[in-house]
Amino acid sequence: MEWVLFVSLQWIVYNSPTNPTTQQIDGFASEELCKKAADAIKTEINAPLGGQRVVTLGRIACIPRKER
Repeated sequence: MEWVLFVSLQWIVYNSPTNPTTQQIDGFASEELCKKAADAIKTEINAPLGGQRVVTLGRIACIPRKER
């Protein structure tokens, strides 16, 4: 079964939210690999941007691709 990673991000800059963006990353051979990628993205999202007044919000989900 193939897994797909969905990433939805929104930035708040100087207290003004931007429009959310969504990306789809295909082709993970296992749920474990998908979750490792999701964890890496979460770590990056949570890293502070020094000296910036920016907040990054994210929703990340691993979803199995239905077999046809």
